[in-house]
Amino acid sequence: MEAQTLPQWSFDDAYVDFEHENFTGSLKRAEDVLSKACDLVKTGKFSAKELAALYEEGFDKLSSLKAFCRCKMSENTKDERVAVVEAKIQSQLSKLELIKQAMLAKFEELSEDEWEKFGLSHWKFYYKEQKNSRSKNLKNKEIFAELEQSSFTPIYAIFTHLNNLIDIKAQDSLGEVKNYSFAKCGGILKGSPDSVLRENVFNELSKHYEKHAPIYVDALNMLHGFRQAKFKEAKCDIFLPSFEQNKISHDAIDAMHSALQKRVSKIREAVTLRAPYLGKERISACDLLAPSPFSAKAQIPYHQAISTIKSALSEVSEEISGFIDLMLKNRWIEASTRENKAAGAFYTRFNELKQARVFSTYMGTEAHMIQQAHELGHAWHYWIMRDMPSIQTEFPMSLAEVASTFNEAVLREYLKKNADKNSLFNILWQELKSAANFMLHIPVRYSFETEFIKARSSGLVTPKETNEMMKNAWQKWYAGSTQDTEEFLPYFKLHFYKTDQYIYNYPYTVGYLLSQFLIEKFRAKEPNFFEIYKAFLRDTGSMSVDDIIKKHFKKDIKKSEFWLECIDGALGYVEEFKAMSKKRSQNLS
Repeated sequence: MEAQTLPQWSFDDAYVDFEHENFTGSLKRAEDVLSKACDLVKTGKFSAKELAALYEEGFDKLSSLKAFCRCKMSENTKDERVAVVEAKIQSQLSKLELIKQAMLAKFEELSEDEWEKFGLSHWKFYYKEQKNSRSKNLKNKEIFAELEQSSFTPIYAIFTHLNNLIDIKAQDSLGEVKNYSFAKCGGILKGSPDSVLRENVFNELSKHYEKHAPIYVDALNMLHGFRQAKFKEAKCDIFLPSFEQNKISHDAIDAMHSALQKRVSKIREAVTLRAPYLGKERISACDLLAPSPFSAKAQIPYHQAISTIKSALSEVSEEISGFIDLMLKNRWIEASTRENKAAGAFYTRFNELKQARVFSTYMGTEAHMIQQAHELGHAWHYWIMRDMPSIQTEFPMSLAEVASTFNEAVLREYLKKNADKNSLFNILWQELKSAANFMLHIPVRYSFETEFIKARSSGLVTPKETNEMMKNAWQKWYAGSTQDTEEFLPYFKLHFYKTDQYIYNYPYTVGYLLSQFLIEKFRAKEPNFFEIYKAFLRDTGSMSVDDIIKKHFKKDIKKSEFWLECIDGALGYVEEFKAMSKKRSQNLS
């Protein structure tokens, strides 16, 4: 697929580039705002309203400038300017954190009616959340802020640089040997139709990571060592900060994993049912994301993919398809295939400008079309909240994944409805891939990471121990459904190295299961579904997951029964696939 047929984003209506006055001016204004706020904090003579206004302006600018850095690094991972600029922004963000603490302390002096009187009601949820957080006990905040900037935040950059060094040789099914970067390896494992290439890339990555595993384990030890020192100082449980960050109770996560374990043998069928179609008794780890063997070889043009996505989402509301047109018109979508691009896909936003951006590399497959729908779901989620104060649009990962995975579900539902027999097989194949990924692969990551964190609290973790933890986590969830283990997962997956998110995996399962709950309601054509759905999304920045589900759907997510309802909805695809496979076999015999 030629690059020129794919949308490339533009920043002409935003910050243009690092040297442009739009960027430098915004950064200078942020620095001035924070300097003024710091001076006020030093004197102690300020009102809650005054400091909140300065904080909000500083946050909007700095969060936007940091998002712009991510965009620039993603479109060119070899742009060395990014790290330099990001360090400046991070320095200001550390100051912003200290200003926030002073602001929260000032909030304690407010009477009930003053929240409304001073126009600070939008801060109330966040304030109460922070007030009840055990991390509030952290002393020496300034020291930790400095250490975070100098010794913690750079860990993610170390991971990025390490993976930029990947340049492996692998042979495809035609016998051609090529070099593959980290990004290209990721793309191949996420859905290349060439089984020989998938296997060879997987094997070469295994060799590479086996050789360099100690460096990655060092990075993980550094990352969790810093965090645990901070948690210890705050007298805080090592897992609590993650649940607080994701605005979900520990009981709810335990209930979800308990429900998954109750259905794990059934969930594994989403893996085992695909193995025969790949010519294997048990599926290989390199084939977990393999496309359907009956998928059309012809690539899906981007315009066709977008048209299909819009038609599907129009059945929810024309408002969503209109938003996609706006994203394309404004050049807020990046989908081109270019050298030095980062792997994966993401959405981000510029709070200061009330703009969204979507990043991906579109390769013309059905999986990539679904990926476009996923990221556009994130962007639309923010778009319908952009009129709100930024603090109320900071929805946690656990709820951020709902609109995106719901978009996926609606798209697949639409494709199924309009499919012929071959297309139906391909769509159900994709459903099984998603079910296995969200209900097995993500729990593997959670099990591995939580075990690593526990072990790290007792001292440094060795590469051998890391490998054993990975194998145990894989066995717990996949058991005998695969013939091997993705042993390099702790080194390959960027989720483990993020410094702005802690335990960056289980929210995907939460989002997927909530989307299954929502798609059932959409199928049932419940009255006013779109209005309820939209109201639910607009509450995601100002309520916990537990409370928001109770408010809009009268369900208790601390009970396994709720999660079993969601899981059983997803397992309906397994039953559909089994019935179709049986019918297919009968027709062939």
